Amino acid sequence: MSFKSKLSQLNLEIDTHASLSQNRSVVDGYSTIANRLNKVANALTEEANKKHLVEQLAQHGGRLIDPENKAFADIDKLFELLANYQVSWEELKEKSLQEDNNFLYQLEYGVKHKAKEFSEFHDQSWQEWVMLKRKDFVVPELILENQRDVYDDDALYKNYKLALESFSREVDGFNFKPDQLNQICRLVAKLIELRSQMNTDNLPESVQKFFNSVNNYKFSRPTLDLLTEEVFIWLKENNMLSKFMVTPNV
Repeated sequence: MSFKSKLSQLNLEIDTHASLSQNRSVVDGYSTIANRLNKVANALTEEANKKHLVEQLAQHGGRLIDPENKAFADIDKLFELLANYQVSWEELKEKSLQEDNNFLYQLEYGVKHKAKEFSEFHDQSWQEWVMLKRKDFVVPELILENQRDVYDDDALYKNYKLALESFSREVDGFNFKPDQLNQICRLVAKLIELRSQMNTDNLPESVQKFFNSVNNYKFSRPTLDLLTEEVFIWLKENNMLSKFMVTPNV
């Protein structure tokens, strides 16, 4: 092969390599743009799914979403940024990454901040709903203990405690999945039902003091001076006199 032929072949290989490099640059540019747009789309899709679930909370005693909330303001700006980038893409393709006025970056930045506002709004809406639901079934710890210690309903006490623990666990692990909301609603209904079975009357102070002492007899020895007239009458009216027996303190 002559020197001229070798030189021609070498030039051809150089041109081929340059063409491949240029194509690789185009592919890399497309890939970068696609990944960045996917992140934009995923951020908005995640918040859209949250919004759909938060809207369902109104069906379970929650508040309706206020369309005038500031989280929903300035949505038109995102559409404007998207339109700007679409024009830039049509004109420059992968070179739109190097444009002086980088509309893709502006779109990413705008979506990032708007998604953060959406997320904060959805989290707040969820926490408010949880607080409302707790008011429907929570009982003071002393009232709960009285179901076991005063009214001898150990099963009710244990069932409520187990359901409450499950509720707290589900709420702590909540990540806006429909099946999670359904499970939490079932637990709320169960807790409300269990609460309705409880005797929630506040005991007179002397009666509560009497039961506190009796139920802690291993650490304190209750004496008859706790059996005041008020306590005696309360025990008699509630058919509880036969629950107790008198032994000498020797």
